[in-house]
Amino acid sequence: MLAGTRDRAWHGTSRRSRQAQQDTDGLPITALGHHDPDSQTVTLVLDAATANIAIYAIAAHAQEREAHLREVQLHAQDLPEGSYGRRNRQAIADRETRITTRLRAIEHAYQTAIERDHVPTSLEATQGRRSSKRMTGQEMELE
Repeated sequence: MLAGTRDRAWHGTSRRSRQAQQDTDGLPITALGHHDPDSQTVTLVLDAATANIAIYAIAAHAQEREAHLREVQLHAQDLPEGSYGRRNRQAIADRETRITTRLRAIEHAYQTAIERDHVPTSLEATQGRRSSKRMTGQEMELE
């Protein structure tokens, strides 16, 4: 009995797997991962719907981390210079910054991949050129 349950879970034939596929109107879920121990990288392959959900969750988590970072930094200002509490808050802020940077890097890589795959129509290309000129002008005004 346990072997059958293990095999169903291992091969993706469990009730949860079937239910997850039903939730997406019959579209199969693609979520594959590969770990390369030599380069210490993990490669994920996701279908578009799953990737959108994952990126939404990553962006929401990054926002929460950024809010926590601001809160920690604000509280640290009230603590005496060189105190344990202030050093501790700085260590927390450093960790939150590193995590948020990684989360935002994932979000940026996803956006880059999506934009690279998007082939603009002639109308979008024309509008894109115009808006980029306006953005360049705005950046100049800010400098």
